[in-house]
Amino acid sequence: MSGHGHGHGRGGGHGCCEVDHEPAERGLEYGLYRRIDTEKLQCLNESRDGDGKLVFKPWDQRTDREKFVESDADEELLFNIPFTGSVKLKGIIISGEDDESHPAEMRLYKNIPQMSFDDTSREPEQAFRLNRDALAELEYPTKIARFSNVNHLSIHIPRNFGADSTRVYYIGLRGEYAEAHRHEVTICNYEAAANPADHKVETITPQTHFISASAPPLQCMCGNNMSVPLLAEAVTVSGTEKETAAVIFLHGLGDTGHGWSDAMTSIRLPYVKYICPHAPRIPVTLNMKMTMPSWFDLMGLSPESPEDEAGIKRAAENIKAIIDHETKNGIPANRVLLGGFSQGGALSLYTALTCQQQLAGVVALSCWLPLHKTFPQAASGSANKDIHILQCHGEMDPMIPVQFGAMTAEKLKTIVNPQKVSFRTYPGLMHSSCPQEMSDVKNFIEKLLPRI
Repeated sequence: MSGHGHGHGRGGGHGCCEVDHEPAERGLEYGLYRRIDTEKLQCLNESRDGDGKLVFKPWDQRTDREKFVESDADEELLFNIPFTGSVKLKGIIISGEDDESHPAEMRLYKNIPQMSFDDTSREPEQAFRLNRDALAELEYPTKIARFSNVNHLSIHIPRNFGADSTRVYYIGLRGEYAEAHRHEVTICNYEAAANPADHKVETITPQTHFISASAPPLQCMCGNNMSVPLLAEAVTVSGTEKETAAVIFLHGLGDTGHGWSDAMTSIRLPYVKYICPHAPRIPVTLNMKMTMPSWFDLMGLSPESPEDEAGIKRAAENIKAIIDHETKNGIPANRVLLGGFSQGGALSLYTALTCQQQLAGVVALSCWLPLHKTFPQAASGSANKDIHILQCHGEMDPMIPVQFGAMTAEKLKTIVNPQKVSFRTYPGLMHSSCPQEMSDVKNFIEKLLPRI
């Protein structure tokens, strides 16, 4: 079974879901259009000047066909959207005509004012493969860790479903807003009367993902790490005292190590080093062979989907090389904990269960066990038959259903000591993370990697 990212799925860990709130509540949620500096908003390649501003409109006008923007020279559009303050972006709805002119892909960039088409060659913060949505019903949830402090948002639409030009009627932005000019910021929450058991649980609060002033700087690992390819550019959150343990955390499909380094910073222990490597960029079958960061190829999202056995094994060996590097530099393997989200969580499970060095434990978020049919035989030479595993899953996950997570937990209990497998679910949580989950992860790490 396959899945991903700080979201998973289609378009780089980036699926959509229907949101079934009442219309009045939806209107409140999609109120960020009021926080756009409309005078400075730009839409590049629009066929008529100023039309790009028209698609950011109130919820009750989302199906209005009088106001729209259409591309000019080709199918691409690029929106540069400045906000009047700081925004935490949680979700996007993009609606077009129910034909080939509807956008087929969306790429998001943050805090790059006056972005041009030349700049779109850089890695986006998040990418989505879109479905046709003439009624503006499908929301694409963002990775909260990446969009918690947005002053400027760029939306690149590189292609549609085959028409000569692209037409957009509505772009809705859901999230929170903080006034830029106030020294003591006020958060205006457009979630509307949040219920902790409701959809809001799918987000990660700023406290969980902001780096505090006292946090150690994020660094790129280099120098003598060049012999370990994934360490050459990995993001590491250094300890504030002597490092006696390490957490290697693997991001999901379409993401990078930066996507989870903030989260690791927020739950860090002062004596632990957190390593967040970047997956290589490869074509992904599931996403129409688009090239994106991926630990291995994905062919489908069900337990019976074909799997990239060679790619999975190769990726596991690359992670084991990081473990070897840490042990050679003074951190024993039993003080190394593997973790990951979605595809990264899947790889962390497979790596630990096939590793000949005894590890501290595994954190497996919103994921599955790759090559599950090869177990328990595949673990015959493993030193981790008694390893602690914390498996967490959102009960409303549309990408990797919680039932797949439960099946994985039962499979794991046939491979390792079943008393060491903990499977926790979170009501209302989709293919994302939440504060309670991150608290559980921190407690698990602290228990298995105590101060020495």
